[in-house]
Amino acid sequence: MIEVRGWRLAGLSGLLALSLTLAPGTVHAAADDGAQGATPTAAVNTTPIKADDMGPLLTEYRQHLTTLSNPFFEGRAPGTDGNRLAASYIERHVKKLGFLPAFPTVTKNAAGEVEKTEPNTSWRQVFTAPPSTRPGDSTKVTMQEVAIGDGQSKLEAGKDFAVLGYSGSGEVSGDLAFAGYATRNEDKEYDTFFGGAKLDGKIAIVLRFEPMNEAGKSLWAESSWSGAAALDSKLRAVERAGAAAIILVNPPGADDPRAGKLEGLELSGSRNNSNKIPVIMMSQEAAEQLVKASDEQGRGLLELRKLADALPKETAGIIALPKSKATINVKVERVPLLSDNVAAILPGKGALAEEYIVIGSHYDHVGYGYFGSRDPNPKGKIHPGADDNGSGTSGNLLVASRLAKAYANLPEGAQARSILFMWFSAEESGLVGSRFYTKNLIAPVEKHAMMLNMDMIGRLRDGKLELGGVGTAEGFEEWLKPYIENSGLTIKATKSGFGPSDHASFTGIKIPTLFFFTQLHKEYHTPADTFDTINFEGGVQVSDLCYRIALDAAQRIEPFKFSDGTAKTQESPA
Repeated sequence: MIEVRGWRLAGLSGLLALSLTLAPGTVHAAADDGAQGATPTAAVNTTPIKADDMGPLLTEYRQHLTTLSNPFFEGRAPGTDGNRLAASYIERHVKKLGFLPAFPTVTKNAAGEVEKTEPNTSWRQVFTAPPSTRPGDSTKVTMQEVAIGDGQSKLEAGKDFAVLGYSGSGEVSGDLAFAGYATRNEDKEYDTFFGGAKLDGKIAIVLRFEPMNEAGKSLWAESSWSGAAALDSKLRAVERAGAAAIILVNPPGADDPRAGKLEGLELSGSRNNSNKIPVIMMSQEAAEQLVKASDEQGRGLLELRKLADALPKETAGIIALPKSKATINVKVERVPLLSDNVAAILPGKGALAEEYIVIGSHYDHVGYGYFGSRDPNPKGKIHPGADDNGSGTSGNLLVASRLAKAYANLPEGAQARSILFMWFSAEESGLVGSRFYTKNLIAPVEKHAMMLNMDMIGRLRDGKLELGGVGTAEGFEEWLKPYIENSGLTIKATKSGFGPSDHASFTGIKIPTLFFFTQLHKEYHTPADTFDTINFEGGVQVSDLCYRIALDAAQRIEPFKFSDGTAKTQESPA
């Protein structure tokens, strides 16, 4: 499940789903049961699986989940080999079930024009994921050289300096200038670039953070740093001021755990924010030597920092450093980070076969902790993602195998919608895979009758389950009532179809959704989300509920009308 940090969903256009309210355990048909020519269906079963019958399902579920959360799969972040292996693992299992590939193969000519489209020939839907900040995934450094003075004194990459993820490519040799904190604060009447001060052609030395007091704490924020410390904006400002290259330095004396670290490609901000000029980070030791050798008064980094801390009003904060030069040669290669949605179709039957019930889950996680982690020092640590979302991925595989058998046993003449099983990637990056699918559907939106999403279903505690989206279709709650009441679980049924998981992408195009979720926990988005924390029996229970709802929904003739799902929530009895 994606960690919420101000993401948004686009509301498109779209439609509906299906169903009829029936008493628990009844068999229903296209017309009333006494009507001549009623369509035969499988029995509706609102009663959960018994513990005595859970054995084979439990074994299958445990096998999937322990495999996918093995460190061999590298936390399944887009860009890792483990993510690609997880996609192959899923594909292998749906092939064995005899399903159809969900996506077309498109052949284009040299001009990029589509020459041929072959439907149902690919298990993968390839899309471009957001760039990874893990070194080597999306950004590769093929040249990194820094020399100071006459060019004979070369610095050591990884010790004295490192290329940042913000960097562009270029070879620059020129004079230096100290640009302080390279920031503006109108409320404090502080402006490094007051009067339109320029850095034309200079290599700018820039301090991280913002003006601070003697204790190394911000002068502008009660805790941590204010928005003026954001690197994106200050590096952009330096580039706009005409700098030829940027050297970022941690200011001496800063009270911040990052102050002693030399960071590299992983230090990158918002997406697609790379500068056009070289941007490196220099160690305090190397920067101290460079500043002293370059300043006409022989001042050190701390002295210049204090000048920047106390910059007078209506004064530019740029100081020329003419006594020495520097040469920076950086070549950065950026490659698209491709990932796959994996999907398969269980073909339906009769007149309903052209409509789809979507059963989804995301198989990606946060990999080596370069994004999305709640660990205090996450980078380089594998985040196994057993619950998030090895649990939902495994539940989806389990439902797929059960529905394959159920469809094979449907009576002759039965009608049933096709089931589109989907495993999304880049959910943790902002629902990217599911959003891509909802903009590149395999069938018109009105043919997508319902979407059921399983995300973090592996930590059932005290029988408590959240079932989201029950307000996304008119009559949905009443139809679901026997499933909720007979579940043996304490189900919190929430109306909204929006939230931090892939169902929200479908709600955004007005497809009714249901969201199965066993709530957050302290291991969420940390390296401790491992298979030994999973309630495997609970995962089977939740996937069993999804299976029964899906089988019922697939056979119902009357569609639900989409609703915005904004009403209050309800809870089932304990």
